[in-house]
Amino acid sequence: MKIKKFLAPSMQEALKMIKKEFGDDAIILSNKSVQLKDHPEWKNAIEVTAAIDKKDEIPSESFGDKIKKASSEKTEPSSLSNAQFSTLQKDISFINDRVELILNHIKYENLPHLPKSLQEYNKLLIQNGINASIANTIIEEVFTSLRGEELMEDDLVEQKILNKIRNMIQITGPVKYNQGVPTVVLVMGSTGVGKTTSVAKLAALYKFTYRKKVALISVDSFRIAAMEQLKAFSDIAKIHFEAAYNNNDLIDIINKLKSYDVILIDSAGINIKNIKQLIALKETIRVSRADEIHLIINMTTRYLEMKETLKSFAMIPYHGIVLTKLDESSYFGDIVNLSVEMDKPFSYISFGQNIPEDISLANRNELAQIILRGKYEK
Repeated sequence: MKIKKFLAPSMQEALKMIKKEFGDDAIILSNKSVQLKDHPEWKNAIEVTAAIDKKDEIPSESFGDKIKKASSEKTEPSSLSNAQFSTLQKDISFINDRVELILNHIKYENLPHLPKSLQEYNKLLIQNGINASIANTIIEEVFTSLRGEELMEDDLVEQKILNKIRNMIQITGPVKYNQGVPTVVLVMGSTGVGKTTSVAKLAALYKFTYRKKVALISVDSFRIAAMEQLKAFSDIAKIHFEAAYNNNDLIDIINKLKSYDVILIDSAGINIKNIKQLIALKETIRVSRADEIHLIINMTTRYLEMKETLKSFAMIPYHGIVLTKLDESSYFGDIVNLSVEMDKPFSYISFGQNIPEDISLANRNELAQIILRGKYEK
């Protein structure tokens, strides 16, 4: 048996070092956070004690058997003092306990050093759509933050995982309303993502939930049906509606709506491959002097398409992402993926056709629960 301590800036780096020196058959005996004077930049430094069974030892006898055998063998009284013998027995007992704990929780192709409960959670996160490398990071950080018997406490383990997911998600918080002048909120998105429906939900939310005086402006002259849809909704909800067919119209309309608390603008749907449309949208935003800009993302869209959409809209400094159709999606891990890989916050979530009930501010606790469950529940 060869035992060695490894110092590394993180658990992942330590595992790479262990694998390089000991191979895939190595076992972790213990780990702890440390502060290193030689490497002050390693803020999360860790010391990991690992072991490997030497090939020249008797192959038929397992390491656990050897430990048990050593602990049961009597030492000649003349060779060790009582104190030394007692210390040796304690050391052997400690190593034996650690080895038994690890051996009972090994056997997972990606993370073989983890307890079974964490292996299952790792699988669950990946099944729910979280990128494998991000899922591994979450689980390994939870592993290093818990000690011994804590790993057997299911509620504690789950709460730790939820906290890790929660801390990876960025949110915008509520609208910051202007004092004395309208707050202009513009909503943008690709064609067919549910932008106009989301605008109607937001208008109802601001009016009926937040008790604001709301006006709606549609600049989506490419889709007459979109204007008609918003006009019909406005009539029913008794919300003031205006149609702007160009930027000059938009300026005039905004100037005459100074008595309103919120002016909500439904922009034209964009083909993300059409640079001219994106430039025209950017000019509309400049003219509108929007205080907040929100990008609509459909949760039933493939992740690669979501990333492509965010990259295309990167030329516009938007405030937050509105996630729609959560009730129709099966993979919520993309919420974490977008937060980590694209570094963007979420503002609202939308999850049905009811107005205004089926839209709410993005909440990190709620999103973490949805991601771990793998489904949206009202």
